[in-house]
Amino acid sequence: MEKYWRIPNPIKPLFNKELEPFPSTKFFDQLSFIGNPNVGCFVLETSEGIIMIDCMEPKDQYVEMIEKGFSDLGLDIKDLKAILITHGHGDHYGKADYFREKYGCRLYISKTDYEYALQDYRSPVGVLSFEINDYLGDMDTLKLGDTQITCVMTPGHTPGCLSFIFPVTDEGKRHMAGIWGGTGIPRDPGLVNEYLNSIRRFSSICKEMGCDVEISSHPFVNNGIARLEIIRNITDGVQNPFVVGKEGYQYSMKGFEKMCLESMEN
Repeated sequence: MEKYWRIPNPIKPLFNKELEPFPSTKFFDQLSFIGNPNVGCFVLETSEGIIMIDCMEPKDQYVEMIEKGFSDLGLDIKDLKAILITHGHGDHYGKADYFREKYGCRLYISKTDYEYALQDYRSPVGVLSFEINDYLGDMDTLKLGDTQITCVMTPGHTPGCLSFIFPVTDEGKRHMAGIWGGTGIPRDPGLVNEYLNSIRRFSSICKEMGCDVEISSHPFVNNGIARLEIIRNITDGVQNPFVVGKEGYQYSMKGFEKMCLESMEN
């Protein structure tokens, strides 16, 4: 696999532009992506229901995108049991309360970031407007059916950012996926050092747990746009581009570490 896939991409997002959604894409036996080139959510199927990671932006069009995405994937959104929110920014918690009220799923976030989101007046979407009472902490595990997700506190991007590690299979072959919860390097110099420490700790935990699948809810960051296109047109014998190998996963995290160190020098 070319190292190209393993290097974080410093392209700036286009958050002020309305982008067309990707075709909803299943890229592992139980894992799919719904979203656009800027931001998306992951849909994880288990033996006892569905877990969704993040909700995109708090706009009706994103609710519609998610509901249509489930339908396009052949999934029943009534099977949605839990939404895990990586951190307290509006483009990740979105309208999670809508799904809770309509489909009865539970919402999870770190307590630190729930409190942060209630006071983040700099957010372009305003402060969080709904309650979340299910909290996840460092090294907590959330189990649904045959799937267990390990939660790692990775402060820096936000004070209570969460990153997740969980198993997936590709045509029956087991892999371990890791999602780095907060991609953007903070501008506050004090937070940059915290971000760096989180990168190094999460990298170490991922190494111990054997992470070899690298995913991001911002597809512009990890060349996800090109990877998803390959998945949609993949043929027999072509390796899944999200499987970067254990060494490749560490290489990817080193890319974030390098960008962080460079920001500290500027």
